[in-house]
Amino acid sequence: MTGNELKGGNFHKGEGCPHCRHTGYTGRIGVFEMLLMNDSVRDAVLERKTSHALRTTCFKAHEFMTLLEDGLLKAAKGVTTISEVLRCLPRLQPPRSLATLRRIAGE
Repeated sequence: MTGNELKGGNFHKGEGCPHCRHTGYTGRIGVFEMLLMNDSVRDAVLERKTSHALRTTCFKAHEFMTLLEDGLLKAAKGVTTISEVLRCLPRLQPPRSLATLRRIAGE
């Protein structure tokens, strides 16, 4: 992902304090994948495709946001940091642009 694809985000880096034990993080925030059923996804499920094939089908339908992409969207909102997203989340395929992710999320 390049700088242009992340353009428009409100990214932060935690400074740390005694309350967060100087980590820059306090509390937890969830990241999620949500599968929206459509004909191609339904067909893949009924055909008992592998999880990789099902994931690819969902990704191509552009109605599926990966864990990494949800994390990047939350980092762009300033809810978490990119370093924490990249440290914790799997990178199974290249993420789409921030503009695309916002459109998928309905923002």
